[in-house]
Amino acid sequence: MTDALKARSAQLVAAFEQRLDNDKSKLISSLAAVRDGSSTNGFEVVRYIAHRLVGSAHLFGCDDLDLPARTVEKMVDCGADASLVIQAVNELVERIDRSLLVGLQQPEWLNARAE
Repeated sequence: MTDALKARSAQLVAAFEQRLDNDKSKLISSLAAVRDGSSTNGFEVVRYIAHRLVGSAHLFGCDDLDLPARTVEKMVDCGADASLVIQAVNELVERIDRSLLVGLQQPEWLNARAE
């Protein structure tokens, strides 16, 4: 892998880590609206973030985020009780925290591309 490709892949991983951290903050701040239940905005934000994580988790090697994000997305789509959605969001937030604590590795697809 060239130095330029290594640098670019490191930038992509760092940008995704930053997005995960931002998404985690948005999920947490949206929980108040979900708890309140008077506005659908909290549910919309939670669903949007979960959907986006489903799409990007595998791409960046965060397979452990896929199932909790899918669960949140499906719960919101099905109109699950707010307390169940909150519990699922908390699980997703914990998984994001663990992923960020360990640190993300360079995705396999970048390694394969370099060969």
